[in-house]
Amino acid sequence: MPVAKAAPAAAGTFARLKSFLWLARNSLYDFHRYRTSSFIDGVRSRENLEAHIRLLSHMLEYGLALSDPRAGFGMDKVRVLAGELSRYLTAYRRDATTDNGIGVLSAYIDYNAGQGADVSEARSLLDGLLRIDAAGAPCTAGSEEVSAEAIRAAASIDFARFMGARHSVRQYHRARPVEREKIERAVAAAQQSPSSCNRQTAKVLAFTHKASIARVLSHHNGNRGFGDQLGGVFVVVVDLRNWNTIGERNQGWVDGGMFAMTLALGLHAEGLGACMLNWSADMNEDRRLRKLLGLDDTQIIITLIGFGHMVERFRVPVSRRRPISQILIHEPPLS
Repeated sequence: MPVAKAAPAAAGTFARLKSFLWLARNSLYDFHRYRTSSFIDGVRSRENLEAHIRLLSHMLEYGLALSDPRAGFGMDKVRVLAGELSRYLTAYRRDATTDNGIGVLSAYIDYNAGQGADVSEARSLLDGLLRIDAAGAPCTAGSEEVSAEAIRAAASIDFARFMGARHSVRQYHRARPVEREKIERAVAAAQQSPSSCNRQTAKVLAFTHKASIARVLSHHNGNRGFGDQLGGVFVVVVDLRNWNTIGERNQGWVDGGMFAMTLALGLHAEGLGACMLNWSADMNEDRRLRKLLGLDDTQIIITLIGFGHMVERFRVPVSRRRPISQILIHEPPLS
């Protein structure tokens, strides 16, 4: 079971060799899963194709959101996106991914037509997609205008105070269940987290029944002394089928980490306590929990989050933060 451990004393040659081999095996475990799940050698699954459509759609939305997009930009991506949408619609029919992709193409055409660019090819590609059975009408996508004033007004909270009041809570109201609405609002807030090219790769497995909470936590030692008090446990997972380059091999941890932190802050905003339960597991521990959760090799577990209603008064670790001078390095010399 994963749990932080004190560093061992200096190890002998045999112990170093043993740890080296175990690290190598675990690295191969991660390598194999990324190699077989991602589409670095081309699209092989529905999830790969969906991710590619979202990636291409975002590339066009990115261009539309610039201050002065070049008229007619990105036609190479338009052609690929239209081809992938046609392939998806033919194989799997319409869903939120195709609606968004078609909406982006429609927004692209509207913008470029307004700039006097030739959009005849793009329009023909879009018309072809709309003729496919159940393709549906374009949804709102592309880019939208917002104001700095509106953003400042919506964000006008004392964020330092909000963050200063966040703690890793380990004392909970045992008998008070967590409302479903609070869970859904926290997850909806986490959906606003950035993700690589808007591929939205994270998912949440939520457990709120005492029996299922106990079974999940039996695979984690970091909840000793308070796990039985929790009102729920989240397991944040990321799907490796969303990436298509070698450089993105660690992107799941980045996307999943941002999502998990926003999820924890969403719980905080709902007046709930939460505690990150880090998933620092070796391959054997990881396999055992993934088997319990029904996760195949395409899924990586990012972290667990225990949460629940707090008791009225309780103690938390002080957890003093380092001086900001050790964290903020302003204009370091460049070589």
